[in-house]
Amino acid sequence: MLKDKIFGKGDGCGCCGTQIVGSRQIDVGGRKVGIVGLDETFKEHLKRGKKPEDLTGDELLKELKKFNFIAEGAEEVYKEAFLREYRGFFEARNR
Repeated sequence: MLKDKIFGKGDGCGCCGTQIVGSRQIDVGGRKVGIVGLDETFKEHLKRGKKPEDLTGDELLKELKKFNFIAEGAEEVYKEAFLREYRGFFEARNR
């Protein structure tokens, strides 16, 4: 889970502290926007065998909204952008 990667798993061992989570700029409604944890979220879905058609924009928005500001009323353009980016991510790894 992305939260575990950022804050550690909380197993009390002290050796698995905060990890670096990447950010990347994507096009959202014609503007470049930085999104934290995008690739990590995509990797988790890929690991679970999720194809682009198995995901909804709502799922991705719910996960990524935990770590990124998404203005009220802009949710639909973010959903479209997240799904578009996941399609590209998926295709690049399954050629």
